[in-house]
Amino acid sequence: MRNQRARLALRQLDVAGLGNTGNRFIVELENGKPTVQLQKVLDLLDLLGLEVVVRPKSRQAI
Repeated sequence: MRNQRARLALRQLDVAGLGNTGNRFIVELENGKPTVQLQKVLDLLDLLGLEVVVRPKSRQAI
C-alpha cells in the first residue's frame, strides 16, 4: 500500500482524508499493525486502485 500511495504522490494524511479515516490508522496499517479493521483496509486498497486476490495455497496442509 505504501508503494502505491507514493506512486500516486499522496501523503498518509491525504489518504486518511480521502478514506474518511484517521491518519493514525494509515500509519499503523503501513507499519504492519496486526489488528486493523479489514473493511477499512479493503476500502483503502480500493481507493488506491489495488485489489486483494485470494487463491489456494501452493501446498495444502492436511
